[in-house]
Amino acid sequence: MEYSKLKSQLNWAWSVTKGYRSGVLLYCTLQVMSLGFSLAFIYWSKQAVDISTGMRPGALKITLVYIIACVFLSVLTGVASTRINEYVRIKVNIQLQNSLIWTQMTTLWQQAKQWHTGDLLVRINSDCSETTQMLVSSVPSFLVTCVQLGASLGFLWIMDPMLAMMILYITPLFLFSKLYYKKMRNLSKAVKKAESLFGTVLHENLKNRLLIMGLRAVKVRWKKILASQDSLFQLKMNQLKFSTLTQVIIKLTFNGGYLLAFLWGIYRLHGNEISYGTMTAFLQLVGRIQMPILSMIAFIPAAIRSQTAIERLMVLYEGEKESSGRAVKTTPPLRLTMENLHFRYEDRNVIEDFSATMETGKPTAIVGVSGKGKTTLIRLMLALIKPDKGSLFIESGTGKIDVSASTRNNFAYVPQGNTLFSGTIRENLLLMNPSASNKQLSEALNIACAEFVFSLPDGLDTEIGESSSGLSEGQAQRIAIARALLRDCGIWLFDEITSALDLQTSRRLIDNLMTAGKDKIMIFVTHDMLLADSCPQVIRLS
Repeated sequence: MEYSKLKSQLNWAWSVTKGYRSGVLLYCTLQVMSLGFSLAFIYWSKQAVDISTGMRPGALKITLVYIIACVFLSVLTGVASTRINEYVRIKVNIQLQNSLIWTQMTTLWQQAKQWHTGDLLVRINSDCSETTQMLVSSVPSFLVTCVQLGASLGFLWIMDPMLAMMILYITPLFLFSKLYYKKMRNLSKAVKKAESLFGTVLHENLKNRLLIMGLRAVKVRWKKILASQDSLFQLKMNQLKFSTLTQVIIKLTFNGGYLLAFLWGIYRLHGNEISYGTMTAFLQLVGRIQMPILSMIAFIPAAIRSQTAIERLMVLYEGEKESSGRAVKTTPPLRLTMENLHFRYEDRNVIEDFSATMETGKPTAIVGVSGKGKTTLIRLMLALIKPDKGSLFIESGTGKIDVSASTRNNFAYVPQGNTLFSGTIRENLLLMNPSASNKQLSEALNIACAEFVFSLPDGLDTEIGESSSGLSEGQAQRIAIARALLRDCGIWLFDEITSALDLQTSRRLIDNLMTAGKDKIMIFVTHDMLLADSCPQVIRLS
């Protein structure tokens, strides 16, 4: 089971690098070349020392030229590989983030609702970054490091097999043990979970800060922030304690290895068994061996954290996605029909054996107390959720079409509450019809009783802040209605569109919509009895 899970993670990780594998390969190639030049530097350094001390004949000037060339080429290939790697890392990270964001934006509501926005932000930012770093940088660097370790050990073995064996023997290989892996994995999972919890609390506090102030709940919500931070801090301290212990052991071992190489070299140098050049090569090679080992050890906790991150990202792909079929336009639709619809959430039935027909030129009001299925009906009409039983279809002159994501472009939808985006009023309006002319914008605003826009200092180019800051709730509501009307379609679906309006404006808006929508299928989900009484068909949910 564990092997199957790991294999699945590796396959997924491999798929993430699609399109950029040649860049990763080029990075590895340049890194190996840089390694080759650095080992050549050690060789020619040994030669230079031996020539200068008279231990061997040779042209010192040419040897020094070789040394300088090795340094220059090693630096050049190292810088080039780093630049290529950073470019690939950024591109892969963007690709992965975009893939996850698109997946969440197209996941059916039943699956998408299980993820809190704050948690998603942590995963899309932190987990994507860790995963990308591991796939594009850490794993290739680990492979290059293995080559470096093998080459350095081989070089040292040629000069002194005994020293090579001693250096390798004292390496803290215990860090590769199953106990170490399990401990690091559990700590990593706990930290990731705490980070998501903190992200959730933080997102809610910032998003609802005005509401929190209005409820005089600042202290209560602040305590929740502090509690989540404290939990995260304690877990990170546990990580730090374990990491510190292993680092102490590593550093003591490595310093011991360097001391061993130094003493062994002095002993052999004293016995005239090696030259001064060989002694300097010993010391350089020990560093070249210990640094790769240190990198390989540091790779382990990073790999464990990344494995946890990969698990957290993979589950975001598991929800059912909308079909990406071609949009179907019915012009004009004659009626919207629901037959024997059933729908239940996990804990309760919401809609049972519901049937209704909404026709062109016959505005329909859907009324009922909260919790009786009005919002659920809207989601079914927009194909955001699927009925458990029954059918829902649009009838036109050419026949029947089942409601699906492909028929959503037949609806001009105004959701309840504040639904404007940050940006200008013009940008919000053009969301439904990017090619709309100024005349069309003006007509939609007039029908929606949103003429006030033209009296604003910047008119249509007035900036709207987060949560429509700068506008009243009623103003934002009317702009949202105008935005929906700009879509050229046959069904108008409005949810509580008069909830933030005064009586006079509500009456004017209702009259405008009834006139402008006489050839539309108009559906009003509402508690407003003035609006309901204006509709020839009223459906009461009970």
